[in-house]
Amino acid sequence: MVIHGSASRSVLAHALTRRALVGAASALAMAPAVSAAHGTPEAMSTAELDALLADGVAHGLPGIVLAVAHDGKTLYSGAAGVANLETKTPIKETDRFRIYSIAKTFTAIVVLQLIDEGVLAFNDTVAKWLDDPAVVKIPNVDTVTIHQLLNHTSGIFDYADDEESSFWMDAFLGPNADWTKVWTIDELLAYADPANHGPYFAPGEAYHYSNTEYLLLGLIVERATGGPYHDQLQTRILDPLKLTDTFLAEGGEMPEGIVDGYQLLEDQLVSVTESNLSWVWTAGGMVSTKEDLLRFAPAVFSGELLSPKSFKAMFTFIPSDKPGKEEGLGVYRITSGNGLLTGMDGVGPGYIASMMRLEDGDVTVVALVNMAPDDGTTDSIRDEAIAWAVDGAA
Repeated sequence: MVIHGSASRSVLAHALTRRALVGAASALAMAPAVSAAHGTPEAMSTAELDALLADGVAHGLPGIVLAVAHDGKTLYSGAAGVANLETKTPIKETDRFRIYSIAKTFTAIVVLQLIDEGVLAFNDTVAKWLDDPAVVKIPNVDTVTIHQLLNHTSGIFDYADDEESSFWMDAFLGPNADWTKVWTIDELLAYADPANHGPYFAPGEAYHYSNTEYLLLGLIVERATGGPYHDQLQTRILDPLKLTDTFLAEGGEMPEGIVDGYQLLEDQLVSVTESNLSWVWTAGGMVSTKEDLLRFAPAVFSGELLSPKSFKAMFTFIPSDKPGKEEGLGVYRITSGNGLLTGMDGVGPGYIASMMRLEDGDVTVVALVNMAPDDGTTDSIRDEAIAWAVDGAA
């Protein structure tokens, strides 16, 4: 269960014992509630997307919110399903979701702005900025650069590695796991201590997705600016873009208005709503809405927030370890049936978020789902929504 949606859609291997178990069959039988707001050309049938969302709910998604934009205009905005399976509260387009690794796009932009200002440099090493004991223990921090952290070529072990880290047992799956635990950054970095796990490879030699890298970037931002990361996030991105429903959830506190999230475990849906986001911080600890992400996306894809040099660097891609996927700085690019898609998504306990743009066509889709994993349903809805927009714009 990695945070980055494109890296894996794997199902957790162990069942959990929690009070909020809901049978998957009840989700499949649930009658979908669909709401939509449309601003489309008359020739385009928004009923097609209404039906697409309803079908997603009928096939097991508790709830989904979808928005489609073309050339800066919202063509479709809709929601289907429920925010809570127990109360059957209808989901709303304004509801907040955990967005997991889309937070990396925010983190990368903050770092790139500091590079634009000369505060940081791509070739700065981790050790230049951080001397904390938990950081110093991580192999190669004296040679790993900020650029390598940004594009996942540092080789630093991912504390949330599906196959090799004990984090998931410690945090979610083990008999002593406490979902309400507030994790410290030092506790998370300790998983990359060579006493627990060595690096994947020498810095710069290959690619391996690592959430640990983005925790280190958050710490570097704090050391370089002398203040909390969330202040930089607020003043550099959230305030200028008026993203009033987007938050960095720190410690054990969670913003209000977040839909309940459900993890599919051994054919049952488990509520993970009681968990917090302290375990992902600048690697994925953010909450947002469809509307805010639809406002954030064009700022990302247009370069509004960066210098031309940093914008080019952000969207310079290298091969990843997944066929058809290339990695940029806080964004990635994949080949789809519609063409090349660029953006970011996030998958973690109970939630899937996607913010992707079709490069040839200027179509942006935001999809938010309160269940994980989903056997590719969210990606399919995304691709069909893009095809719908392209057909209507032709």
